[in-house]
Amino acid sequence: MGIKLTIVEPQFVPVLESLGLRCYADYISCRLGEMLARSGTTETLRIPACGPACPDALYLKRYRYAGAQWRHGFRRDKASIEARNYRILREECTVCVPDVIAYGSRRRGWRLSDAFILARGIPGAVPLDEFVAAQWPDPRAAGDDELRQYLLSETACLVAQMHAAGFYHVDLQWRNLLVVEGGSAQPRICVIDSSRGGLRACRVYAAHGQLRDLSSLAKQAMISMTARERTRWLRCYFGVARLTREHHAIVWTILRDRGAKDTYPTA
Repeated sequence: MGIKLTIVEPQFVPVLESLGLRCYADYISCRLGEMLARSGTTETLRIPACGPACPDALYLKRYRYAGAQWRHGFRRDKASIEARNYRILREECTVCVPDVIAYGSRRRGWRLSDAFILARGIPGAVPLDEFVAAQWPDPRAAGDDELRQYLLSETACLVAQMHAAGFYHVDLQWRNLLVVEGGSAQPRICVIDSSRGGLRACRVYAAHGQLRDLSSLAKQAMISMTARERTRWLRCYFGVARLTREHHAIVWTILRDRGAKDTYPTA
């Protein structure tokens, strides 16, 4: 059996030990806090703040690979991919991401058994889809709201910044962008849940990553943004005053991709 456990923030060890998280098995079997989400291989727990030494909530994401979900041991686990991607996003893309506290994986023979990543929560953060739905239930009645237009341009610039650095998220849905107000008229945008993408130097893979990111964002944009706003967002992303034929070709590819997957109400 091969176990890898990495503590990214050693100063956090006393807090982890106070929570009963001393070895790899403790993270995998932890039952603290509340279960936020669960899928075929993944489950996410929210551990509430536990005093002055840990004023923010912690988020523990676990991956379990058993039965039909098993994976070869030579494949890199999603927890370490996400920890790596958070580092790249922060250091090379200058994008706001959660602080990773610890991560690890366990292998049995040729099989990857399970993995985990523990990250610090971001106070005041709300997923972009929830934030927009609460602020502007009807996008057609939003007008030129200053905050809305700021979020439109800020998210476009953030995605362009990531792509310019050669990084592609590959699951860049609205729920994976967090709005952090913090009492400011210009809230920060943070990126979370990046366990699939990474840096892509090859032009073919980069083009595929761009399509996946833009298409994932378009899924919610088709519902929560007007056609005029979507065009403005794309102009901001591409950094142009007017979309060219090349840009329209990318847009049509995105629309075909979404048309094959989604059904939208008529606006």
